[in-house]
Amino acid sequence: GEVYADSAYANKKNDEKLGKQNNKVLHRAYRNTPLTDRQKQENKQRSSIRYIVERTFGLLKQHHGLAKARYLGLERNKTRAQLIAMSHNLKTGMNIFKQMRSLGDCYAQ
Repeated sequence: GEVYADSAYANKKNDEKLGKQNNKVLHRAYRNTPLTDRQKQENKQRSSIRYIVERTFGLLKQHHGLAKARYLGLERNKTRAQLIAMSHNLKTGMNIFKQMRSLGDCYAQ
């Protein structure tokens, strides 16, 4: 799979681990070595994908209590996180359905 990460993960150790996968870590500028136009464009594309994921995790943490583990044991907390994610996806799907329906599109038949 692809790994999207910010520039804090850009180092040789992580590059070796992620070398077999499709590494999408953001490029980092260093002193007296600015990013090239290609690197800036790649960072922009990668950031647009990371934004969607980061926003969703932030929402789940802030509004649905995923910032803290509520139960003892990994399995119960995993199940809770999956149920919260499913409810979030259902809510998002219903919002998309309502928007499509209000536009009068033929998608909602």
